[in-house]
Amino acid sequence: MHLDKYPVISTNKHRSYEFLSEGPKGAIKKVVVFDELHPDLYNLAFGDWDETTQQLRDDTISNNADRDKILATVAHAVVDFMSHHPNARLYAEGVTKAKTRLYQMGINANWAAISQLFDINGFANNKWESFQHNKNYDAFTLEAK
Repeated sequence: MHLDKYPVISTNKHRSYEFLSEGPKGAIKKVVVFDELHPDLYNLAFGDWDETTQQLRDDTISNNADRDKILATVAHAVVDFMSHHPNARLYAEGVTKAKTRLYQMGINANWAAISQLFDINGFANNKWESFQHNKNYDAFTLEAK
């Protein structure tokens, strides 16, 4: 995917990534973390870095006028993570329904490129299925083809 994205710094053996969101609210440190839930199953966590608590905050809304660039940067982190962990399966769910919907919009908008690299499943009505456009999901999994 050749989308405008921020430069990232990978840390912790390609399990976390940091970058700065630049916009009208200044520079905001963002973090993408891949937490291992079970062997080869990772949760994708993303949000603002809170310097006071030294923790990722996935419940903040920055509104720094760079949503698409941020999503492209997170997608880049996913591709990099998967290249270093080829047997991994990612689980992603927004902290709110709106954030989950935002992730789904990103998948839909970049489906041509994403579907070449990954198999994506969606969770709806208490079951997992192959991702379908125009269907709302509560969560997603992604794994390399």
